[in-house]
Amino acid sequence: MTDSSFRSAVINQDMQACQKFYSQNLSGAELVQILNDLLFCSVSVKQSTIKDLHPVCVLNSIKNLIGDDRENPSKLLLEFASNYLCGFEFRDDDETQLDDVVRDGIGLTAFLGDLEDACQQGEWEDLQKLTAKTFMASDRSRGTMDAFAELALQDCERSAIFIFHLFRAYQFQEVKEDNWAFTKCILEWLRGKALPQPHDQADSSPSEVHDLVIESGDLSLLGAVSRLWEGDYVRIRGYQREVSHWCSQAFYTTLNIKPSRNHWLIKDKKRKFIHQAETIVKSQKSQLEKANALVILEAVRSLYKTTSPTQFGILGARLDQLIR
Repeated sequence: MTDSSFRSAVINQDMQACQKFYSQNLSGAELVQILNDLLFCSVSVKQSTIKDLHPVCVLNSIKNLIGDDRENPSKLLLEFASNYLCGFEFRDDDETQLDDVVRDGIGLTAFLGDLEDACQQGEWEDLQKLTAKTFMASDRSRGTMDAFAELALQDCERSAIFIFHLFRAYQFQEVKEDNWAFTKCILEWLRGKALPQPHDQADSSPSEVHDLVIESGDLSLLGAVSRLWEGDYVRIRGYQREVSHWCSQAFYTTLNIKPSRNHWLIKDKKRKFIHQAETIVKSQKSQLEKANALVILEAVRSLYKTTSPTQFGILGARLDQLIR
C-alpha cells in the first residue's frame, strides 16, 4: 500500500487529522493525492459493512463532481467523503493473504481459467487462496481484476454501476501497489452471489435504449453501461457482450414525466453540478440518501453530455424526482 498520512487518517477514522489536510490550499498534486487516497479507502471497505451502494461508487462520483473546478475544490464534498467512509470498517489483512501465498510457495503458476471456473461455480472456500495465487502469478497485474469484472457484468443489473466506478477509481492514478486492494474489492463483491451464465452477444447497445431509459429507467445504470461500452479495456468485447444483453432486455413503463422547461441543467454554469452536490450534502437527508443522490447526480452529469436538448427538460424532471 502506498504510504500516505491522509490515507491512514481516513482508515483510522481520525476526522481531526483529515480536517487539517482540508484546511490547506488544495490544488494540483495535493488534491490528486487526497482524492486517490479516498478512492483507495473506498475499495478497502469490508463488504460485510455495506448495506446498499458500494462506497467506491459514491467516492468516484464525488471525485468526478469535484473535477468540474479543480482549482477551487469543494471542501464540503471532501469533508462529506471522509465522514461517509467513517461509517464503514476496513479490511486489514490484504497483504497478509499475499504473504501467505508466497510463504507456502504456491504463487508460481496459476491460470485465469481456473479462477473464472471456481467463481462461476461458487467455490468460495477455495477462491480466496486461488485469487491470491493467480494475482501473484501475474506479477501483481490488473488481469485478475479485469477477469472478475467480466464475471460480475454477467449480472449487469447488480454490478454495472459498481464495476464502472471501480474501474474509474483505479484509472484515476493506476498505482500498481494498490492493484490487490481493487482486486480484493471485486472478489468480496462477488463472494456468495450466484452468477448467471455468460450471455450471448445481443444486437443492442446503450445508445439504442438511451432515450427510453432517460424517460423512465435507471439513470445511474444507464450512465454506467454507456461509459463502460465506450471504455478502453483489454476485455472490452466481453464487457460489451454482457452490456448488450442488458440493453436487449431493457423494458420500462412510461412515467409520463412533465418536462421542466427552465431546469438548472440547461443553464451554462461551470459549477452547477458542484452546487447541486453541495445542496445535497447540506440537506437533512440521511448519509445513505445523500450518497445515492450524489451517484445519480454524477450519472446525470455524464448523460447530460449525450442527451439531446429536447430531452434536457425530461432529464431535469427525472433528476428532481429522484433526489428530492
